[in-house]
Amino acid sequence: MKSILLAVVVALALGLFTTRLVAAQNSQAVEQAVKAVAAEQKRALAARDLDACMAVYDPRPSGLLIWGGKEHSLQSLRERLQEIWTERTTEAWTHDRVQVIVLSDTSTLLQITWSGRYTRTNGQTWEFKSSAFWTQLVQKRGNAWKIVAEHSSASGTQVKK
Repeated sequence: MKSILLAVVVALALGLFTTRLVAAQNSQAVEQAVKAVAAEQKRALAARDLDACMAVYDPRPSGLLIWGGKEHSLQSLRERLQEIWTERTTEAWTHDRVQVIVLSDTSTLLQITWSGRYTRTNGQTWEFKSSAFWTQLVQKRGNAWKIVAEHSSASGTQVKK
């Protein structure tokens, strides 16, 4: 009887352990896939590749896209990026922190803290030291992970000439 009880306890423990191990492995795969979205967005922004920038977003976002305190549609976000790139002569950005919070196998929150510097066409240079923040809802749509909602905010300082 004791051996049967011990076998049942071991089987239950192994079942719980295996379930948690599979969930942890799946969580890691989700986290890696979402970090790849962040890396692609960063690459596309640096290359000023508008089509690639827009490709990380779901074509039918389910939430708000907020940049600079204003709500944007995908089309107005596209136009805002073109405007930004026209206003800036140089820019460089780095991810200081990328955190993925896995909500499920198909949904995550992505939080990115950026540092960077850009120079405007009028010669003004602005600097951001871990003071540009993006929070994104990233969901699996079909076989791809896409940004479906986003909020970005920043607080930079003008560099003295």
